[in-house]
Amino acid sequence: MGETVRFFPYDITYRVVDGRAHIYLYGRAIDDGRRICVIDDSFEPYFYAVPKPGEDLQALKEKLLRISIEENGEALRVVRAEDINKVLRGKEMPVLKVTVSLPGAVPKIRDVIRNWEMVEAVHEYDILFARRYLIDKGLTPLTLCEAEGDVIQAKSRIRTLKASRIVQYSEDSYKNPRILAVDIETYTPANKAIDTERNPILMIALQGEDYRKVLLWRKFETALDYVEFAESEAAMLEKFKEAVEAYRPDILTGYYSDGFDLPYIKARAEKYRIRLDIGPDYAEPRMRGVDDKECQIIGMVHIDIFRFIKRVMRGSLETEAYTLNAVSRQLLGEKKIEVNLDELSRDWDANNGLGRFCEYSMHDAYLAYQLAMRMLPTLTELVKIVGLPPYDVSRMGFSQMVEWYLIRQASGFNEIAPNKPGERDIVQRRAQSLEGGFVFEPKPGLYRDIAVFDYLSLYPTIISSHNIGPGTLQCACCKDTAKRIPGEEAYWFCQKRKGFIPALIGDIITRRVRIKELMKQESGEQRIFLDARQGALKLMANSFYGYLGFAPARWYSLESAKSTTALGRHYIRQVISKAQQAGFTVLYSDTDSVFLSLEGKTREGALHFVEGINKDLPGLMEMDFEGYYPAGIFVSAKMGPYGAKKKYALLSEKGALKIRGFETVRRNWSPVAKEAQEDVLNIILKENDPRKAVQHVRQVIRDLRERRIPLKKAVIRMQLVRELMDYTAKGPHVAAAQRLKNTGAAVGSGTIIEYVVTAGNDIIRNRVKLPEEVQGNDYDAEYYINNQVIPAVERIFDVL
Repeated sequence: MGETVRFFPYDITYRVVDGRAHIYLYGRAIDDGRRICVIDDSFEPYFYAVPKPGEDLQALKEKLLRISIEENGEALRVVRAEDINKVLRGKEMPVLKVTVSLPGAVPKIRDVIRNWEMVEAVHEYDILFARRYLIDKGLTPLTLCEAEGDVIQAKSRIRTLKASRIVQYSEDSYKNPRILAVDIETYTPANKAIDTERNPILMIALQGEDYRKVLLWRKFETALDYVEFAESEAAMLEKFKEAVEAYRPDILTGYYSDGFDLPYIKARAEKYRIRLDIGPDYAEPRMRGVDDKECQIIGMVHIDIFRFIKRVMRGSLETEAYTLNAVSRQLLGEKKIEVNLDELSRDWDANNGLGRFCEYSMHDAYLAYQLAMRMLPTLTELVKIVGLPPYDVSRMGFSQMVEWYLIRQASGFNEIAPNKPGERDIVQRRAQSLEGGFVFEPKPGLYRDIAVFDYLSLYPTIISSHNIGPGTLQCACCKDTAKRIPGEEAYWFCQKRKGFIPALIGDIITRRVRIKELMKQESGEQRIFLDARQGALKLMANSFYGYLGFAPARWYSLESAKSTTALGRHYIRQVISKAQQAGFTVLYSDTDSVFLSLEGKTREGALHFVEGINKDLPGLMEMDFEGYYPAGIFVSAKMGPYGAKKKYALLSEKGALKIRGFETVRRNWSPVAKEAQEDVLNIILKENDPRKAVQHVRQVIRDLRERRIPLKKAVIRMQLVRELMDYTAKGPHVAAAQRLKNTGAAVGSGTIIEYVVTAGNDIIRNRVKLPEEVQGNDYDAEYYINNQVIPAVERIFDVL
């Protein structure tokens, strides 16, 4: 009698056993709360072959069945060839579903048949076997599944079930996975580059639920109850391995653990010939990728929480850099413990004051753990939408997520996924241009009583409401009857048949609306997950437009992307025209929003106006009241009489500032300039007192000249956008980067450079120093006054 087990799967792989592919699903069972591996050998790999029109399908099938390739003692052959009908880019056609003996046979047999005279194209050959299994079986990671089968003996630390049946049991999510965060500190002499071969790991911090530990191999007297000593670095690595095995995490996480912590641990373990077999099936961490390194542990999900946050939260965090400290401040309201890491190697050699570094590392692991917990609902919901394991989803950009969502949903629409474009196609696509949204440029000035309205999810609702997509583009059935796209009159979209992509976007939008309604009735944990779900749906919906114009996309359609932006321009111009006809003064408009002056009008009148707009909008399109602002300022552009695009500040009814385009949200301005600008905006918008604002700036200038402004507020931060050797012009930040490199630090594209312009008469780049090189407050006050503070505020005063 077999067992029935319900479990939350979170990782998947496959292995070939006795000439057959076996799927291995790793997860956590709900009956005993222990980890489990479920094996399924019932699934077979396949791909699609599209015959040329008029070809004899039976003859093609017979030819396919004769293929047999011997490789490494295994027979790679076609098991079956079935003729079925599928849809490709809106057109139904006969295809052959070619089932093969092993996953490795797919690319080999594809290479054999792709140039056959009888074959037009080969599709879905590059969908990885484990992902194909999840798609076809309808199984979603982190969602409750049920398996039936027999427990078997296997080389594994966990219960292993050979399944005869496996299904998705419910939509319940795995809300409390067992997470373990890791942080390491290494021996790195001051201003020297990281060297995994020569420099040892000094300590390893681990944080879990009600669990914390710091391992190190230098003993000292301490009252810290979480410190555990080892006799050597090798012994510490063994203890790390034992600690992970004992904790049995579902998820191992860290902050930049793909790029630093786990590769470093792996490298040092290899140096001592230690098998770091911490996976449930004794798998060791393995490095993947060429440019962007990834560390994977089969059966244990490794999430680099830095990488996930940077991808998912880009543009929504008000932080200059995605450092652990900056992100923790934003998301957790906590910060790192301050220590000078340059002193760690020296203090290690002297065995002096190591307790503070243990506290530092322990707190870093704690922050990484808390960030993982904070982001878990978002990751869970993205996994449920995309349908891939959390390891993969956490490392995907949004265009990749959209593509895999489309691939997963394609079978429900009987669609075949188009092939990825080749390099030549990608280059050609990138050479194409696309006009963006319409901008109604503001007249510079200070304004009172502003109402802001915006379209809810403008581009997604346009795609859904106008049935935009490659499968509905320029259909023959609507050529003479369909409405042409304003501004892109060569294009039209089918009005008789709902397209694959617009149908999916419409579903995402309506699901999000339903979830937001449910949130009003929920609280606690359920509300947190509902909020994460609606946020994930919003991110996905907003990514579809970009995906249509993304050069490497399978469902690429520049015509669809152009039509979407053209309709966006049409609708925003329409609102502006109707607002002006209704007697409103339009202050500004950008892509999907419009700013109206309520001078001589009422809020109720503005709301009534927008109600009229919504009555004429098609499908899911809707304009919404974004907010009322008692005051706002638009500054002038460098050239011309109009205000700069996206350079404004608004004061909300609650007294909060909404700032767009100013130096306060840019990286390459020093804190003293940013603070001066924000203070000026606050004084003008809240107090309407330009004289006080001028006095404030004069005081900042005096404080700079008298060295009362601390050095940290003179630090300028810029990011290298290319390799150091590729810069032809040597600006201040390039000079600073060279100084940093001369200390032995690793410097390259993406490195954030901090520098201070010091006093002196030489050219600026020769007076640039790293902050730690500057004595006292030896900054160039006149440089900061004339190149930072005054430029940050002068255009504000120009419009008053």
